[in-house]
Amino acid sequence: MEGERPLLLTPGPTIVHRSVREAMAGPQLSHDSPEFLRILGELPDMVRRVVRSDSSGVALVTGSGTLGVEMALSAALSRSDRALVLESGYFGNRLADIARRYAGSVDVLSAPPGRLVPAEEYRAALESGKYRAVALTHVDTSTGLLWPLEDLARAARDAGSILVVDGVSSVGGARMEMDGLGVGILVTSSQKCMAAPPGIAITAVARDVLEQLREPASLYMDLRKWVEVTESPGKYLSTPAVNVFVALHRALEMVLEEGMEARWARHEGNAAFLREEMSKRGMRVVAENPSPTVGVFDVGEAGLDAVELRGRIYESDGIWIGVGVQSNRRRHVRIGHMGNVSREHLELFLDALDRAAGGRT
Repeated sequence: MEGERPLLLTPGPTIVHRSVREAMAGPQLSHDSPEFLRILGELPDMVRRVVRSDSSGVALVTGSGTLGVEMALSAALSRSDRALVLESGYFGNRLADIARRYAGSVDVLSAPPGRLVPAEEYRAALESGKYRAVALTHVDTSTGLLWPLEDLARAARDAGSILVVDGVSSVGGARMEMDGLGVGILVTSSQKCMAAPPGIAITAVARDVLEQLREPASLYMDLRKWVEVTESPGKYLSTPAVNVFVALHRALEMVLEEGMEARWARHEGNAAFLREEMSKRGMRVVAENPSPTVGVFDVGEAGLDAVELRGRIYESDGIWIGVGVQSNRRRHVRIGHMGNVSREHLELFLDALDRAAGGRT
């Protein structure tokens, strides 16, 4: 994998191991074949092991992580419900936009991009208002912010609110103890920390929350029905992207072979290494609480244009990185160090960065 190009160091999709690609390229299976039903039957427990849950319901649906987030909120909320959303970046803001499409009322607690909403603010909101659901983005890749969940989960539980976590860019790379925290609905996807190809929305639902889910207007977005179908191989709702499911199965085998504690530690170590190296080059990390899965750095302060820098790095070394979001497009670079990204990959990037920056770091 070390010599493959392009080398993806983006916030997603991420590097897919050769054995996962080979699994995906195998003979086409039917969605009702014994071979595929065996794979589908094993996937829910593999997901539960990744998120540290003994009994959550699991839904695997052909679609993006955005589909998973929308399914979660459409199942948790109706027009008679109130929701609270915490946001401090592009994807948190988008989460609030999705919530408004389903809830009768949505209150948003905002912080400047890359900063955390103070705990006293969300505690006061939860104590003063009856919210059916509280939602946030665990890792917002627009800033690289990791949102600590322990205190928020406790406050949501005390208030009787369902905690909905957009874990699209965190699950499999950042520590997640779903049962221990009391997360109600946790959403992720195949192409980020799981290191599989894009195409599968992965959702885990606490059993007590599963019984409370609303039935949405959309058949395809019926989360409770998808849990039933996913956990009962042979039941049919629609034909899944069979080959992507096969690839996800192989990718999760690799995740679990590494072990979650070792995997979380590897992500933390790589993130710390990159932050230290970027700091030496005068490139400040943007987030107040940086995530172990993606780093966002201000290269504008070093006199560099992020878009031009990315182009030079890709042209010379075949490494593709992310640039900033919206107004920070030319100021920030976003470096994904999730999934199969290794220390060696990051060292290749840093060497390429130094050449592309032309001594301006």
